[in-house]
Amino acid sequence: MEYAIDDDSNAYAGGLGILAMDYLLEAADQGVPIVAIGLRYSHDPSELVSKDFSVLKDEKSEIFIIEIPVGDEIVKAKVWHRRFKDSVDLMLLDTHTSENLQNDLNITSYLYDSDFYTRIKQQIILGIGGVRLLNTLNIKPRVYHLNEGHTAFAGLAIIAEKKAKNKNEKIKVVATKHTIFHDAGMFIKKEDFHKYVAPYCKIMGIDSNEIYKKGEFELDSDTFSTTRFLMNTSDIQNGVSVLHTVYEKKVHPHSKLIPVTNGVYKKRWQAREWKGNPIDLSNKDFWDTKNILRAKLVSFVKEKTDESLDPQVCTIVWSRRFAEYKRPFLLFSDLERLKNIVSNKDRPMQFIISGKAHLADAPEQEIIKKVKEISQSADFKGKVVYVPNYSLNVARSLVQGADVWLNTPIRGKEACGTSGIKASFNGALQCSVSDGWVDEVSWENKGWMLSEDNTKEDMYSYLENDIPDLFYNRSSEDIPAKWIANMKSTIDIVEFGYTTARMLRDYLDKIY
Repeated sequence: MEYAIDDDSNAYAGGLGILAMDYLLEAADQGVPIVAIGLRYSHDPSELVSKDFSVLKDEKSEIFIIEIPVGDEIVKAKVWHRRFKDSVDLMLLDTHTSENLQNDLNITSYLYDSDFYTRIKQQIILGIGGVRLLNTLNIKPRVYHLNEGHTAFAGLAIIAEKKAKNKNEKIKVVATKHTIFHDAGMFIKKEDFHKYVAPYCKIMGIDSNEIYKKGEFELDSDTFSTTRFLMNTSDIQNGVSVLHTVYEKKVHPHSKLIPVTNGVYKKRWQAREWKGNPIDLSNKDFWDTKNILRAKLVSFVKEKTDESLDPQVCTIVWSRRFAEYKRPFLLFSDLERLKNIVSNKDRPMQFIISGKAHLADAPEQEIIKKVKEISQSADFKGKVVYVPNYSLNVARSLVQGADVWLNTPIRGKEACGTSGIKASFNGALQCSVSDGWVDEVSWENKGWMLSEDNTKEDMYSYLENDIPDLFYNRSSEDIPAKWIANMKSTIDIVEFGYTTARMLRDYLDKIY
């Protein structure tokens, strides 16, 4: 549903979009032949033309149009195309075409549109439209990789196309579940399912009741779950960390998820200032580089917020999507202790907070408002900063400049947590609940693990004692040798096991 190609705020919502694009960039580097399908989101007509994409045209140089049955209507979509190196093509379906009715023009205006029925239409355009696009272009994938329940209607289209053409050849369908939460797909009432999907099934000569049964929600026979349908119709399914699959099986004992832990595209996230392998640098050169990156982050924050931080002070970053399970307010749950931490003149600490909440998520929007108010109060101004308008550019600055990456989810809820991997590539030390990818690593003498049952107390204790003790324990050359050793160990961990190169290799070997 999303690809974080650039800082276009309409194109992605968070980690799923960033992961998708990191994956494609790695595949392009390795020459793996992949066609990626998504939607082109834009509600501003002036944004419809991109210098990096071209609209697909037919042999008569006319705009190429895909026709997609959505309920009793035929919705038409043009296709934006961009190639990455020699092997990866990204194609985005766009309903902003004069051949559509006014209501259908706006299907692809907003990612995860707030209107329920628009979201159903989006997922039909992506799934059924995506498969029709490939068929029309005579592209014959050996493997279809469907990410999240959002893509379930591609599974329907694959079933329908095979039956309609009497095809016996084996087409492999694999599915990745990126979260333990149900809302990674949709719950559609039976009446709505038949309204929007049954006409397509009739056209293709398949029984919509049989399709419905494959996605019937186990807790409500009158509800169709796109995630359940995806799991029931794919040949193999995976989760995105070992712990993710463990917790998935606690909720769904018959789950067949196998783990393929996410990775990140190093070239996109590791700062160029490191100039080669950071581990090979002398302690002085290594620390000088980190000081440069922290100073760049401080300058970036000044530019974005007009707030002045200190480029020499230990900088802790909490940056991710504002969601309840990530506990974004935990750091601010005891303001007196936080005040003492940031006011320590001998071992000062400063904090940067950033991230977004869905516009419809009122509780998390309220938390962002409270964090902003705290950061502007007399006790915290210039010591705690909230950076607004979270984007790829903001994320890149934060992961490259942070000294400590703070991660406070409820254990078992953070399926992977790739932001911590990105920060680790730049030497940020982890102060985290042992969740997602973090759970797969021994962090003794490398970072600080927050216990599942006492997360708040552990966090404050580390911020008051262990972290400043280590950061400000300097040699005569003003170099924190033990801190640097931990930074190098952290970089070594992610270099060895948490790149998209390793992730893609796992998909090729274990899944595809």
